[in-house]
Amino acid sequence: MADRSKAEVVLRLFGVNLEQQGRGFYVPLEMLAIARGIYLAHQEDPEKFAGLLDNGADTAYKRTSHDLARRIATKARIVEGNEELGKAVELDSPETMETLHALFSSLLVEIPGRRSQPSWFGAHIYPFVGELIHYDAVERRVKQIDAKKSAKKRKQATKVAVGINAPSIERYLFRDGGSWAYKVLRADPDPDRKEATRQGLSDLVQDSGTPLGNLAKALSAHDFDYDEAPVEGSDTGIELYEDLSPWPDLLREGTRNIVTRIATVPRAKRTESLMHWVPYCLARHQLHLARTKLGATNRESILLDFGNEATPLRRESQKNLAGFRNDIVNAINVQARVMIGEAEGDDEKKRRYGRFAKEGGTAVASPRAFFSETLAAVGALNATAGRRHFTMKPPMLEALVSATIAQDAEMEFDKFCTLLYEKYGLVMEDKIAAASPLAHEVDPSVLDHNGKAFREKLAAIGLLTQYSDATSMVQGEPR
Repeated sequence: MADRSKAEVVLRLFGVNLEQQGRGFYVPLEMLAIARGIYLAHQEDPEKFAGLLDNGADTAYKRTSHDLARRIATKARIVEGNEELGKAVELDSPETMETLHALFSSLLVEIPGRRSQPSWFGAHIYPFVGELIHYDAVERRVKQIDAKKSAKKRKQATKVAVGINAPSIERYLFRDGGSWAYKVLRADPDPDRKEATRQGLSDLVQDSGTPLGNLAKALSAHDFDYDEAPVEGSDTGIELYEDLSPWPDLLREGTRNIVTRIATVPRAKRTESLMHWVPYCLARHQLHLARTKLGATNRESILLDFGNEATPLRRESQKNLAGFRNDIVNAINVQARVMIGEAEGDDEKKRRYGRFAKEGGTAVASPRAFFSETLAAVGALNATAGRRHFTMKPPMLEALVSATIAQDAEMEFDKFCTLLYEKYGLVMEDKIAAASPLAHEVDPSVLDHNGKAFREKLAAIGLLTQYSDATSMVQGEPR
């Protein structure tokens, strides 16, 4: 039997199982796959299946594997053979497959820090349109006995020889981070905000009717594995801990601001911002809960470095990150000791939880890596390895601004910096640092230079307009 003790400790502490395997972009990929699946199920039977963000104990969604498109993208073996492949793709000319490979390989989600080309089931397609959104999958051995279970299994058994590994829809890299995010949005207590989010999210996950969408839909009709009917998914084991962390509500507010820009921002850009904002919020939620467990009474301050060279500010930002990673480990240690105390006379539980009560234990490496590797993936750290510090690369910065400033609104630069500190604890210039515990750690002149670099970065990506009277205004979308 698998040892579930780590999952139990992490779930109690963070309300969701946070593991390195499900880091970064896998969080929004899972969330959008659930949302797309709910949309498809509701379209199929509105009376039986709940709609997008509708309340309910359980959620039914129809999963798309896109295993054919993903195998074409990675040039993986098509185990069904050319006869079956020919039903989906014109094989008279090799140029067809090469063209499809070039197209879909260009749409694969880049996972920073990955050292080698993944198998097809480790490659996911960027959800630029609704028809491209898909669930997780892996390869499983086809067994003859399975053919007796359903019409789908019988059909699959006719396509491949017994014993062949073939696509199977199931959770492999997804680890419930997306389920947490979807539950946060579904449980929004603000009805107006929730309805606005529903409409904006629906625009992202519904069929686009574009040539790319039509091609994706045509190929998915020939996937090896598919859902005959919507599957029941439950998020009852996920706790939001809204009483302990501001991040669930910040996720809702930011998501509403991002997805409602239908008239002013292209679908692909809204999707990209959502892909960065959602995992960022979950990583910050994890950190906040960890520090709360350790008795911290103030919100964490994060020092963002926008400079191009090593400075005392960068060193402090590096120390900032190292301290937060330690906070996550220490919080897991504390949680494990609490659960050891609750186990009373159960020596087996005490032994299992004891591995997570050690300060230097390797058992805590995966949850800690979820935090830093998620931030690195979305561009909130400078790199995935080596000497790392907090920053904001352009896509993450665009997502942050879009999430913070409402549609058709703008804000004076100094006020915007103040808002970033008040809402998210982000520090990047001298006026804000004065209100932060970091005020005495870095010389004001260094912070002033960093603030100017931040202003220039906003202007470079079209989110800040400088006027002749020296006023600088930040907008929620490029102009």
